[in-house]
Amino acid sequence: MSQPPGLYSILDPGNLAMIQERERALNRVLRRHGYNTLEQVRVFEAGCGGGYNLRMFQQWGCRPENLAGIDLDEARVEHTRTNTPGIRVHLGSAATIPEPNESFDISLAFTLFSSVDDDSVSASIAQEMSRITRAGGLILVYDLRRKSPRNPAVHPVRDGDLRRWFPACRPRHQRLTLAPPVARLVCSRLPALYGPLALVPLARTHTLHVMRRPAISPVAIADGS
Repeated sequence: MSQPPGLYSILDPGNLAMIQERERALNRVLRRHGYNTLEQVRVFEAGCGGGYNLRMFQQWGCRPENLAGIDLDEARVEHTRTNTPGIRVHLGSAATIPEPNESFDISLAFTLFSSVDDDSVSASIAQEMSRITRAGGLILVYDLRRKSPRNPAVHPVRDGDLRRWFPACRPRHQRLTLAPPVARLVCSRLPALYGPLALVPLARTHTLHVMRRPAISPVAIADGS
């Protein structure tokens, strides 16, 4: 289903409020897991789109050479390569990530799994994200928790899905994001209402799933280390 031009523009006050809420939640997660600086932290994003999240991590202190991503959309990959020199961006499916085992401290997928309609492909993406994340590293998945009435091409990502796709991890969940149509309407008139409305559980449409890879690497176990 086509979307109106500018629907997801950061210049829309509602979109800005949703992104800022998500970034504050991500900031809390990183601090809770001991990340006081990101200078040496390696981050990979599956389904990186136009590179917004990778640029965010660079602004937060990551070195460009420690950032990488992959996306199926050639135009978005070229946009990221052009606008974010130094960051590696692969063109292709996140079900096959061309990066070495355990080469990242953090891997993330934001609104990716809800767009994948084949459960076996989702499982492969999860396996690849686990493979490239070091033992003890973080895997972060932010995605829909309920159906989108305006976009039948996407589907909810349930807590049980994460447990099935990442069997070695124990997901923790945080509900986020005021329903986007409501957020855009409210923030166009009275932005201060976003925070109070976003506290209503039924009004939250997304979930941030936080998982830590087991401290003992499956690769090391297989090698007898």
